Amino acid sequence: MKKHQKLICIMITLVMTLGMLGGCGKETESLPEGTQSENLSGQADESGTADEGVPEETAVSLVDFSEHETFTLWLQADSNDYYSDYSENPIVRYMNNKFNITLEFQQPAAGTEKDALSLMFGTGEYTDLIEMSQYSGSITELYEEGVIIDIADYLDYMPNLSRWLETDETFRKNCYSDDGHIYTLRSIRVEDELMWGGLMYRRDILDDMTDGNPSFPSGNDEPVTIEDWDYMLPLFKEYFEEAGVVEYAAFIIPSNGTFGYGELVNGFGVSSNYYYEDGKVKYGPMEDGFYNYLKKMREWYEAGYIYKDFASRTNDMFFMPNTALTYGGTAGVWYGLTSQLGDAMSSAEYDLNFDVQPLMSPVDSGNGIAEATALNITRYAASSDKGYAVYSGCKNIEKILAAWDFLYSEEGGMLNEHGLTVEQGADTDPIYVKGGMQEGAYWFEDGEFVFNPLLAVSGGTIDESAFIGIRLTGFHNNYYRIRASSELTKLASEKWTAYSNPNKDKLPVALSYEVEEENILADNNVLIRDYVKTMVPKFIMGTETLDDEAWEKFQAQLVSYGVEEAIQIQQEAYDRYMNR
Repeated sequence: MKKHQKLICIMITLVMTLGMLGGCGKETESLPEGTQSENLSGQADESGTADEGVPEETAVSLVDFSEHETFTLWLQADSNDYYSDYSENPIVRYMNNKFNITLEFQQPAAGTEKDALSLMFGTGEYTDLIEMSQYSGSITELYEEGVIIDIADYLDYMPNLSRWLETDETFRKNCYSDDGHIYTLRSIRVEDELMWGGLMYRRDILDDMTDGNPSFPSGNDEPVTIEDWDYMLPLFKEYFEEAGVVEYAAFIIPSNGTFGYGELVNGFGVSSNYYYEDGKVKYGPMEDGFYNYLKKMREWYEAGYIYKDFASRTNDMFFMPNTALTYGGTAGVWYGLTSQLGDAMSSAEYDLNFDVQPLMSPVDSGNGIAEATALNITRYAASSDKGYAVYSGCKNIEKILAAWDFLYSEEGGMLNEHGLTVEQGADTDPIYVKGGMQEGAYWFEDGEFVFNPLLAVSGGTIDESAFIGIRLTGFHNNYYRIRASSELTKLASEKWTAYSNPNKDKLPVALSYEVEEENILADNNVLIRDYVKTMVPKFIMGTETLDDEAWEKFQAQLVSYGVEEAIQIQQEAYDRYMNR
């Protein structure tokens, strides 16, 4: 009850802070005051129309936008039904018209991004802006070699970004390096994003097996402890066997034996990666909680609850496991997407009636664990991406940064997250016209925000990602999108992030390292992670002995691969981050 009360209080506070944005056209204390000519509703004020004015301080005082100029940008591949080149994105086109520029994106074919990026850095033929999510090298080294700029030297051209840096402490820490440089243009949001996936289970099966009255040992109405799962998984197995199902899985785990963001492992009080506890950095697979996790997975595997050939399904993404079982109705627990919740997977044609409900990571209460460790997934409102670096050889750095700064404005925040209104030219944009979205992606009725009913976010069939600037860094005003999410999606996100403990959490998203530190981490982590990825399935399936002696050998091997040195580097980076 307290968690729900806390959530309600947070929502009320946000509503009071942001609720007026849509109707009155005034700025609030939570958003940077600035030079924008439009309010969040997309309505132009007296200073100009959406097609005319640019941020006045930036454009008029410091930068001349009268001469047209083209800027190139490298971006990883994506796909949608409306265009193959991000240069055709409606928000990119809006930026081009507003600032008299052309943003020309270069996108390699899907699956070749890392090779293409390596080729660019190898040849030295850089684009003006480079989206860095696929870059695995040292960003610090790129700056020291003069390849990219320090954006902090150009903040006079970016008043909107500067205000975010001044008003949001976490965003400031995530943007600046330990020595005061800004290497990339990152994003900031009003709120943490909702989770898009997590653990889920077939509640209808449990109800069928227990006449609607499952008796979880914890005394709760749903499974929240490992002991509850020990009660639940046999019921799934019994259900499938009584139905005569040959191929089924009471519980599906990924081929490497752990979930990508640390679900389930975190219920054993550790992480599947580096994390900190009371300010001390640790590596999860070295901790005794991970040993307890392995022993429980081994027990469940031997009992037949875990799909017997899980280790062979290396082509399955952990969030789309063995779909023949999940969609075929022969899986009990798996990691899935919010789109699978409720009765979404039911099929009248095959008389399949599902009730899929979200699951929080069960805690290992038998070993004294009362609260799970935070997930490795990044949901921070303040910077959840690596961002765009700016090439030092860009011919007009001031101009591209001044234009990009618009994306940190109020109007930019709405364009990035929600798209165009009629007033901003939705009725003439070719992509909006192609999608039948001439009325805009959203509008306000009597002061209330309304999504275009054609969009999936409001129950339609169109994926809105092609119509917004989600791939552009800046301010993303996700307030309205979160409010428009279904109650089940909100409930699922609450369960999947139920354990929030600032004393036992994942490492911050923007730790920075010296070049030598980065090289050591890169070398050591290849050995460490490959070894863990190899050994965990073997421990679970019983092809490797799992006892105290074997566990000590496993830890010793990690030490030989440099895990202690890696932990020390992460510790020093974490301490520097906290002192920024």
